[in-house]
Amino acid sequence: MAEVYTPPLANPSPGGLYSVAALIDITGTSRLAEDVQVETWNCGPSWVLPIHCEDDFPDPSPMGAEPRNNWLDNVFEGDVVGADDDCSALVSEPEAGQRAQQLLRLQEPVNVEKQLVPRLLAMAGTPTSVTGLVVAVGALEESVAEFGFTGVIHAAPHLAAALQNAQLITRSGQYLLSPSGHRWAFGSGYAGLNETLVATGPVTVQRDAPVLTHGPDYTHNQRLSTVQRDVLVLWECWTKAVTIGA
Repeated sequence: MAEVYTPPLANPSPGGLYSVAALIDITGTSRLAEDVQVETWNCGPSWVLPIHCEDDFPDPSPMGAEPRNNWLDNVFEGDVVGADDDCSALVSEPEAGQRAQQLLRLQEPVNVEKQLVPRLLAMAGTPTSVTGLVVAVGALEESVAEFGFTGVIHAAPHLAAALQNAQLITRSGQYLLSPSGHRWAFGSGYAGLNETLVATGPVTVQRDAPVLTHGPDYTHNQRLSTVQRDVLVLWECWTKAVTIGA
């Protein structure tokens, strides 16, 4: 019988959504199933008025002319993300549980990104189509520049090499940054974005504690060990998209 070799545990791929987001691990009772609204202090109406009284005062006044913000209209929904180990009952529960937890550790970010793709595209609306990487990044950065702070640009992993070759990526510590300082997220689960770049405000990932369960199948001397957790991704202020055309 062949000898069994167990390779060392791998680590999750860098450079994706979890690398650029603020990760919040919830302790105690989780309410992620009830969805989340974002009340941001970072975007809303602003204005300019003349400093001298003799200057013409705008009519109507810009003060109070726009609503505070409509970001509370956006409800963010979470998902249940899990992994399992279907093995012989001869394998100990701790070992089976550790294998399931390792799979969740590696695959959770990928599956969260896959689920996020249609939500990003839906919130961004019809993307602007532009020609070439440089023009695309420039147009996207300009479309969100008025907010006055940086966020995240979500992109399919196949674009990373071309963007690096075009000198549109610089590294600062653990982050890959665009020319204007937005964080690049080349998610392993972002392949569905294809040639579309999506810019959002800063991203937060909220997660509850993983739950591990073991389900024995006595008839077949098997056991299914599963681990799962609720995960919810949210962001603030903007969702803009451009598609790179020919």
